[in-house]
Amino acid sequence: NTVKNLDLAWTYKFDKIEADIQANPVVAENKIFIPTTTKEIIALNATNGTKIWSQNTKGVPARRGLIYLPKKGNYDSSIYFCAEKELINLNAKNGSFIKEFGSKGIVKLKKRCSIAPVIINDKLIIATFEPAVEIYSLYDGELIWKYYLKEKLVPKKRYGGKRYDYSGGNPWGGISADIKRGIVYITTGNAGYYFNGVNRPGNNKYSNSIIAIDIKNKKKLWDFQEVAHDIWNLDIPAPPIVTS
Repeated sequence: NTVKNLDLAWTYKFDKIEADIQANPVVAENKIFIPTTTKEIIALNATNGTKIWSQNTKGVPARRGLIYLPKKGNYDSSIYFCAEKELINLNAKNGSFIKEFGSKGIVKLKKRCSIAPVIINDKLIIATFEPAVEIYSLYDGELIWKYYLKEKLVPKKRYGGKRYDYSGGNPWGGISADIKRGIVYITTGNAGYYFNGVNRPGNNKYSNSIIAIDIKNKKKLWDFQEVAHDIWNLDIPAPPIVTS
Protein backbone atom coordinates (compact mmCIF):
# COMPACT_ATOMS: atom_id res chain seq x y z
CA ASN A 1 0.00 0.00 0.00
CA THR A 2 2.92 2.40 0.55
CA VAL A 3 5.46 1.32 -2.08
CA LYS A 4 3.80 3.54 -4.67
CA ASN A 5 4.62 6.56 -2.49
CA LEU A 6 8.37 5.92 -2.40
CA ASP A 7 10.57 8.44 -4.17
CA LEU A 8 14.31 8.79 -4.82
CA ALA A 9 15.97 10.49 -1.84
CA TRP A 10 19.45 11.07 -3.29
CA THR A 11 22.03 9.77 -5.75
CA TYR A 12 25.81 9.50 -5.39
CA LYS A 13 27.83 9.35 -8.63
CA PHE A 14 31.37 8.01 -8.73
CA ASP A 15 33.98 10.27 -10.30
CA LYS A 16 35.69 7.48 -12.24
CA ILE A 17 34.67 3.98 -13.31
CA GLU A 18 37.46 1.40 -13.34
CA ALA A 19 35.64 -1.68 -12.01
CA ASP A 20 32.29 -2.92 -10.77
CA ILE A 21 31.24 -3.18 -7.10
CA GLN A 22 30.44 -6.65 -5.75
CA ALA A 23 30.21 -5.69 -2.07
CA ASN A 24 27.12 -4.98 -0.01
CA PRO A 25 27.50 -1.63 1.78
CA VAL A 26 27.51 -1.47 5.57
CA VAL A 27 25.19 1.09 7.20
CA ALA A 28 26.02 2.34 10.72
CA GLU A 29 26.29 5.65 12.58
CA ASN A 30 24.10 7.23 9.88
CA LYS A 31 26.90 6.45 7.40
CA ILE A 32 27.13 4.15 4.39
CA PHE A 33 30.53 2.45 4.12
CA ILE A 34 31.27 1.15 0.63
CA PRO A 35 34.15 0.59 -1.81
CA THR A 36 34.17 2.77 -4.92
CA THR A 37 34.75 1.86 -8.55
CA THR A 38 38.44 2.68 -7.99
CA LYS A 39 40.83 1.62 -5.19
CA GLU A 40 39.07 3.56 -2.47
CA ILE A 41 36.76 3.14 0.53
CA ILE A 42 34.30 5.94 1.27
CA ALA A 43 31.74 6.87 3.91
CA LEU A 44 28.57 8.65 2.79
CA ASN A 45 25.98 10.49 4.85
CA ALA A 46 23.05 8.07 4.80
CA THR A 47 20.52 10.90 4.94
CA ASN A 48 21.67 13.05 2.03
CA GLY A 49 24.43 11.11 0.23
CA THR A 50 27.26 13.58 0.77
CA LYS A 51 30.75 12.13 1.12
CA ILE A 52 32.11 12.28 4.67
CA TRP A 53 35.53 10.74 4.10
CA SER A 54 37.54 8.61 1.70
CA GLN A 55 40.63 6.41 2.01
CA ASN A 56 42.81 5.05 -0.81
CA THR A 57 44.22 1.51 -0.83
CA LYS A 58 46.95 -0.24 -2.83
CA GLY A 59 44.80 -3.20 -3.84
CA VAL A 60 41.12 -3.47 -4.75
CA PRO A 61 39.35 -3.00 -1.39
CA ALA A 62 36.42 -4.97 0.04
CA ARG A 63 35.87 -6.85 -3.20
CA ARG A 64 33.04 -8.86 -1.68
CA GLY A 65 32.35 -7.03 1.54
CA LEU A 66 33.52 -5.35 4.73
CA ILE A 67 32.51 -5.49 8.39
CA TYR A 68 31.77 -2.83 11.03
CA LEU A 69 32.81 -3.00 14.69
CA PRO A 70 31.04 -0.64 17.17
CA LYS A 71 33.01 1.41 19.70
CA LYS A 72 34.10 -0.65 22.71
CA GLY A 73 35.94 0.77 25.72
CA ASN A 74 38.93 2.78 24.52
CA TYR A 75 38.61 1.46 20.96
CA ASP A 76 36.82 3.66 18.44
CA SER A 77 34.29 2.16 16.04
CA SER A 78 36.01 0.85 12.92
CA ILE A 79 35.64 -1.13 9.72
CA TYR A 80 37.68 -4.13 8.59
CA PHE A 81 38.21 -5.35 5.04
CA CYS A 82 40.70 -7.04 2.75
CA ALA A 83 42.40 -5.19 -0.11
CA GLU A 84 43.92 -8.12 -1.98
CA LYS A 85 47.14 -8.86 -0.01
CA GLU A 86 46.35 -6.47 2.83
CA LEU A 87 43.99 -6.71 5.81
CA ILE A 88 42.97 -3.17 6.79
CA ASN A 89 41.34 -1.50 9.80
CA LEU A 90 39.95 2.06 9.41
CA ASN A 91 38.41 4.43 11.92
CA ALA A 92 34.68 4.63 11.12
CA LYS A 93 34.48 8.33 12.04
CA ASN A 94 37.17 9.78 9.80
CA GLY A 95 38.59 6.94 7.67
CA SER A 96 42.07 7.08 9.20
CA PHE A 97 44.10 3.90 9.67
CA ILE A 98 43.92 2.37 13.17
CA LYS A 99 47.61 2.58 14.09
CA GLU A 100 47.41 -0.11 16.80
CA PHE A 101 46.28 -2.69 14.23
CA GLY A 102 49.12 -4.47 12.42
CA SER A 103 51.61 -1.98 10.97
CA LYS A 104 49.81 1.37 11.18
CA GLY A 105 46.45 -0.13 10.29
CA ILE A 106 47.56 -2.76 7.79
CA VAL A 107 48.41 -6.47 8.08
CA LYS A 108 50.30 -7.81 5.06
CA LEU A 109 48.94 -11.14 3.83
CA LYS A 110 50.87 -13.95 2.18
CA LYS A 111 48.12 -14.55 -0.36
CA ARG A 112 45.16 -12.60 -1.70
CA CYS A 113 41.89 -12.25 0.22
CA SER A 114 38.72 -11.14 -1.57
CA ILE A 115 35.96 -11.75 0.99
CA ALA A 116 34.59 -9.93 4.02
CA PRO A 117 36.04 -10.82 7.43
CA VAL A 118 33.86 -12.10 10.27
CA ILE A 119 34.21 -11.38 14.00
CA ILE A 120 33.80 -13.87 16.84
CA ASN A 121 34.51 -12.37 20.27
CA ASP A 122 38.04 -10.92 20.07
CA LYS A 123 38.96 -12.84 16.91
CA LEU A 124 38.95 -11.58 13.32
CA ILE A 125 38.61 -14.37 10.75
CA ILE A 126 39.45 -14.17 7.05
CA ALA A 127 40.15 -16.69 4.29
CA THR A 128 42.93 -16.35 1.73
CA PHE A 129 43.97 -17.91 -1.55
CA GLU A 130 46.74 -19.94 0.09
CA PRO A 131 44.12 -21.42 0.53
CA ALA A 132 43.70 -21.02 4.28
CA VAL A 133 41.51 -19.73 7.06
CA GLU A 134 43.43 -17.17 9.11
CA ILE A 135 42.53 -16.00 12.61
CA TYR A 136 43.83 -12.66 13.87
CA SER A 137 43.62 -10.73 17.12
CA LEU A 138 40.81 -8.21 16.65
CA TYR A 139 42.54 -5.15 18.06
CA ASP A 140 46.25 -5.53 17.26
CA GLY A 141 46.11 -7.69 14.11
CA GLU A 142 48.46 -10.41 15.37
CA LEU A 143 48.10 -13.76 13.57
CA ILE A 144 46.91 -16.33 16.13
CA TRP A 145 46.65 -19.46 13.99
CA LYS A 146 45.91 -20.70 10.51
CA TYR A 147 44.08 -23.69 9.01
CA TYR A 148 45.17 -24.83 5.55
CA LEU A 149 42.38 -25.84 3.15
CA LYS A 150 44.53 -28.12 1.06
CA GLU A 151 45.33 -31.81 1.15
CA LYS A 152 48.10 -32.87 -1.24
CA LEU A 153 48.62 -36.31 -2.70
CA VAL A 154 52.10 -37.76 -3.11
CA PRO A 155 52.09 -39.00 -6.71
CA LYS A 156 54.63 -41.56 -7.93
CA LYS A 157 54.97 -39.98 -11.34
CA ARG A 158 53.97 -36.99 -13.41
CA TYR A 159 51.47 -36.78 -16.23
CA GLY A 160 52.98 -35.68 -19.54
CA GLY A 161 56.15 -34.48 -17.87
CA LYS A 162 54.22 -31.78 -16.00
CA ARG A 163 54.04 -31.18 -12.29
CA TYR A 164 50.80 -31.83 -10.48
CA ASP A 165 48.61 -28.77 -10.06
CA TYR A 166 47.68 -28.04 -6.44
CA SER A 167 46.23 -24.60 -7.07
CA GLY A 168 42.61 -23.58 -6.67
CA GLY A 169 40.13 -24.62 -4.00
CA ASN A 170 40.12 -20.98 -2.97
CA PRO A 171 37.58 -19.54 -0.49
CA TRP A 172 36.32 -16.68 -2.65
CA GLY A 173 32.57 -17.03 -1.99
CA GLY A 174 32.48 -15.96 1.64
CA ILE A 175 32.23 -16.98 5.29
CA SER A 176 29.22 -17.45 7.58
CA ALA A 177 29.67 -17.39 11.36
CA ASP A 178 27.80 -18.98 14.26
CA ILE A 179 28.92 -16.46 16.85
CA LYS A 180 27.36 -18.26 19.85
CA ARG A 181 29.10 -21.58 19.17
CA GLY A 182 32.24 -20.05 17.67
CA ILE A 183 32.03 -21.86 14.34
CA VAL A 184 32.73 -20.50 10.86
CA TYR A 185 31.50 -22.05 7.62
CA ILE A 186 33.69 -21.48 4.57
CA THR A 187 32.82 -22.17 0.94
CA THR A 188 35.53 -22.98 -1.61
CA GLY A 189 35.94 -22.90 -5.36
CA ASN A 190 37.28 -25.26 -8.00
CA ALA A 191 40.57 -27.06 -7.89
CA GLY A 192 42.88 -25.74 -10.61
CA TYR A 193 42.73 -25.83 -13.54
CA TYR A 194 39.00 -26.46 -13.42
CA PHE A 195 38.39 -27.22 -17.13
CA ASN A 196 41.26 -29.73 -17.23
CA GLY A 197 41.78 -32.18 -14.38
CA VAL A 198 44.63 -34.19 -15.93
CA ASN A 199 47.30 -32.72 -13.66
CA ARG A 200 45.33 -33.00 -10.42
CA PRO A 201 44.29 -36.65 -9.81
CA GLY A 202 42.06 -37.69 -6.92
CA ASN A 203 39.03 -36.03 -5.41
CA ASN A 204 40.72 -32.67 -4.78
CA LYS A 205 39.60 -32.56 -1.15
CA TYR A 206 38.36 -29.20 0.22
CA SER A 207 37.61 -27.83 -3.24
CA ASN A 208 33.92 -27.24 -4.13
CA SER A 209 33.19 -27.66 -0.43
CA ILE A 210 31.61 -26.26 2.70
CA ILE A 211 33.98 -26.54 5.67
CA ALA A 212 33.05 -26.00 9.33
CA ILE A 213 35.87 -24.87 11.63
CA ASP A 214 35.74 -24.53 15.42
CA ILE A 215 37.55 -21.25 16.12
CA LYS A 216 37.78 -21.70 19.89
CA ASN A 217 39.25 -25.20 19.76
CA LYS A 218 41.29 -24.65 16.57
CA LYS A 219 40.02 -27.62 14.63
CA LYS A 220 37.92 -28.65 11.67
CA LEU A 221 34.53 -30.09 12.63
CA TRP A 222 33.43 -31.39 9.25
CA ASP A 223 33.56 -30.78 5.52
CA PHE A 224 31.10 -31.52 2.72
CA GLN A 225 32.19 -31.64 -0.91
CA GLU A 226 29.49 -30.96 -3.50
CA VAL A 227 31.52 -32.09 -6.51
CA ALA A 228 34.74 -34.12 -6.50
CA HIS A 229 37.33 -33.48 -9.24
CA ASP A 230 35.23 -30.72 -10.78
CA ILE A 231 35.77 -29.96 -14.48
CA TRP A 232 32.44 -28.12 -14.97
CA ASN A 233 33.11 -24.91 -13.01
CA LEU A 234 30.62 -25.91 -10.32
CA ASP A 235 32.23 -24.06 -7.42
CA ILE A 236 30.27 -22.43 -4.60
CA PRO A 237 29.83 -18.68 -5.19
CA ALA A 238 28.29 -17.59 -1.88
CA PRO A 239 28.52 -18.22 1.88
CA PRO A 240 26.01 -20.66 3.38
CA ILE A 241 22.99 -19.42 5.31
CA VAL A 242 23.10 -20.46 8.98
CA THR A 243 19.68 -21.21 10.54
CA SER A 244 18.50 -22.58 13.86
